[in-house]
Amino acid sequence: MKTRVSILLLVAFTALGEQSLRQMFERARLLEEKNQNLNEAIQLYGQVVSQAKDQRALAAQAQLQIGLLYERLGRKAEALRAYHLVLNDFADQPEAAREARARIAAAGENGRGVTTRQVWAGPGVNIMGAPSPDGRYLSFVDSATGNLAIRDLATGEKHGLTQKRSLSDSPEYATISTFSPDGKQLAYAWLNRDNFFDIRLIRADGSNPRVLYSNKGYVWVQPGEWSRDGKQILAILRKKEKGYTDHIALLNVADGSARILKTLDHRYPKGMIFTPDGRGVVYGFAGDIFLLASDGSGERPLLSHPARDFPLGWTSDGKKLVFASDRTGTTDVWLIPFADGKTQGAAELLKRDIGQITPMGLTRNGSLFYSRFDTMQDAYMAAMDPATGTLTTAPALLSQRWVGANWAPDWSPDGKFLAYVSKGSISIRALETGQERQLTPKLRFLREVLWSPDGRSLLVRATDEGDRWGLYKVDTQTGEATTVVQANVFWGNPEWSRDGKAVFYRAGERRLVRREIASGQEKLLAADTGSGSLALSPDGSTLAFTVADQQAKATLLKVMPAAGGEARELLRLSEQEGIPVTGLTWMPDGGQILFIKSLKERNELWAIPAEGGQPRKLNLAMKGLRALRFHRDGQQIAFTTGGYSAEVWMMENFLPALNAGR
Repeated sequence: MKTRVSILLLVAFTALGEQSLRQMFERARLLEEKNQNLNEAIQLYGQVVSQAKDQRALAAQAQLQIGLLYERLGRKAEALRAYHLVLNDFADQPEAAREARARIAAAGENGRGVTTRQVWAGPGVNIMGAPSPDGRYLSFVDSATGNLAIRDLATGEKHGLTQKRSLSDSPEYATISTFSPDGKQLAYAWLNRDNFFDIRLIRADGSNPRVLYSNKGYVWVQPGEWSRDGKQILAILRKKEKGYTDHIALLNVADGSARILKTLDHRYPKGMIFTPDGRGVVYGFAGDIFLLASDGSGERPLLSHPARDFPLGWTSDGKKLVFASDRTGTTDVWLIPFADGKTQGAAELLKRDIGQITPMGLTRNGSLFYSRFDTMQDAYMAAMDPATGTLTTAPALLSQRWVGANWAPDWSPDGKFLAYVSKGSISIRALETGQERQLTPKLRFLREVLWSPDGRSLLVRATDEGDRWGLYKVDTQTGEATTVVQANVFWGNPEWSRDGKAVFYRAGERRLVRREIASGQEKLLAADTGSGSLALSPDGSTLAFTVADQQAKATLLKVMPAAGGEARELLRLSEQEGIPVTGLTWMPDGGQILFIKSLKERNELWAIPAEGGQPRKLNLAMKGLRALRFHRDGQQIAFTTGGYSAEVWMMENFLPALNAGR
């Protein structure tokens, strides 16, 4: 009962807004002062930190209190991590930062002076660029227009380089970009009017744009690092052949010619850089680091380890390689000597636990820019009146364990269990007893989990150990995963057929298909359906799905026979009205379809008659609301809230000087 009350208190505080954050903080302080349930106090402080985006002093103090409570509980490592987060995330709050430094010093931790700080976060942040060599600017894609732009990191001012007026101006847009060694030019990928990507050059003041490389045989291209003399650019060229294959190539800046150095499989190379002498290319692939001769004459493993490693750059003398590795259980920055094309001796740990990062580039003064793509997602339960669609209880958190790392709940067919993703594994809760057990299939990046009609397995969208995206069946007793289908990209959520013998999903090129599990045979149901949600009616006869109408700048909700046939439009929403997103589901009686309308500040739950008619808003609206599922009794729902956040960070003082091979 006490746990239930705590959950409801936490939900209530979350819903009340800024004033409730102070109340939540004071509630945690009261628990702390009375020495009551310090773990609950830590959870409450954590909620304050995650939600007090505009109250930095309060958030900084809450983060500091987390460290103090961990100290009281004797959990030194977690306390130090909390104090470091104060320094990393709230360096602008002097009192909290001063106390955190004192606590770190008192704990006897001797730092190297390494600092990490957030460079860019919040609305509009984009991580598809790179820093200028002097570290003053960051290239990015303007989400409002699709233009390539640069951001002044000192002032926050941005300057567009390409000339689109808006996203609706044309279907063209920029993606990945990198600066030349002198900082005067940028190479960037661009989706052109013929609907394929090319690589272009433009000066940093927006002048002299030109197409460097264009080949419609490649479905994706990405420029990488420039050679130190500025004459060549590393690139990744992706071709659709036997699925997808990636090619590492060198582009000649003078004439745009391309030379393929290496053909890979579907797995993407990470951290691709030139060697200091320009004679080789170092890149991460399948968890190891390789050295490839830049003339294509040969390749050898440079760093092979059971962990996942990828390169970051070089020391200024070119004698040591800086790389990231998760060999300690967290992603850390390491250094290893390099000579005669080989690593030498043992690796040295430089900086612990920098999170799941993607390197963006190194500046001349040795600052590492990187992006972090974090999630803050929670699963909730609530009761609903199926006749009116009205919530009869307030939403309650499904779990207080791993707050911010639980999502995609689904009820078992008999209604006795609830499965959901929890911090990278699958939790199955017995609703009668509240007991949970964990399944740890050999899968990564789990997205959805869906019970099979017989309750013996779960359909999971994830990657396998070879980084292959696909749909996998996971045995609910053993956790063993078997492949249903693998493809490079899956759009939106999948669905079981009601007999459990087939699955519906969106395949590459955004095709809606039905796949027989036993035979692997597929039937195309609809072409070019976009990347939205889909849901199967309770009787298995009808599919509902969303599709974007680019020309009309609208999103359509349609229904069609599950066996195939003509689709019928139920609803059309313009860009101004918001768009349906992940979360399509049917009322248990099949009479109405629920959909989620995405607005700027929140997502709202709506319903529309399955035969067509006027939609109506229901009384559930939360930020990031999606993936709603009904219990078999039709009176309970489970769903996910929250989402993803991209941030740009910079690490300084971890080496005397660095050079990214430029």
